[in-house]
Amino acid sequence: MTTTATETVAAVTDEAVSGEAAAEPGMSGFAVSITAAYSDALAEVYDDIYPGTPDLEDIADFLLTLTRPGASVLELGVGTGRVALPLADKGFRVHGVDASEGMLARLAEKDPEGRVTPVLGDFATLDLGRTFDVVLAPFNALCCAVTPAEQIALIHAVARHTAPDGHVVIETFDPSDYHVQKKNEVNTYPIGTRGAMIESVGVLPASQNMMMQNTLFLDGEAPKSATTVMRYLWPSELDLLAGLARLELAERYTGWQKQPFDGGDSRKMVVSVYRPL
Repeated sequence: MTTTATETVAAVTDEAVSGEAAAEPGMSGFAVSITAAYSDALAEVYDDIYPGTPDLEDIADFLLTLTRPGASVLELGVGTGRVALPLADKGFRVHGVDASEGMLARLAEKDPEGRVTPVLGDFATLDLGRTFDVVLAPFNALCCAVTPAEQIALIHAVARHTAPDGHVVIETFDPSDYHVQKKNEVNTYPIGTRGAMIESVGVLPASQNMMMQNTLFLDGEAPKSATTVMRYLWPSELDLLAGLARLELAERYTGWQKQPFDGGDSRKMVVSVYRPL
């Protein structure tokens, strides 16, 4: 993460805290552009870095406990379709939103039948003029908004696309360990047989921002870097955001197999289910 990017995160966060950003209708240009650029840079190798797992099938089975087969689903952060395509396999009618043209291009390659309806756009300013039986935000999609004001705008967008008898399902990580992280955490991931990726994660606890720097080393190619920023959420904070959009917590689990939520472990994901008031 460069100094310029760090200063930008601090600036937009300070603006949100002072209330000056509250009137903005959606995510800032910085949040959308940096997320899209990061996703575009990783689109080609994303499925190699994060290959399909049985957990993706668990998401579809989880949704079937909330709604009927054939229900309509709006997925935020559809990416290459790692979640959306298994949902379509189960009979769900899926719309998938992403700010990255590169990610949607990979989705189109994997979905030649057009089972998933792709939407290029900003989550928070999205207005499709209709509602869905389930609005799904997996894999920290809500954390792509990097200030409290942007996250408020995003949760309102989620609520306006949720049917009166529908469900909102949001997956976030437990930030307990990251919030006290003092030094950058560095990990290496294989990219199939093509090379590797080094990921560095730094944390700004005061603003709850995480800065992620990824460097790709692919055979026969020059190293390529991608940077993004996220804002993590505590479960109680997520409940407050939902309340602002007139959504109430119905269920919360640690994972898609409905494991009881106990908190305090950043290795675990938090699955929260909300219903419109």
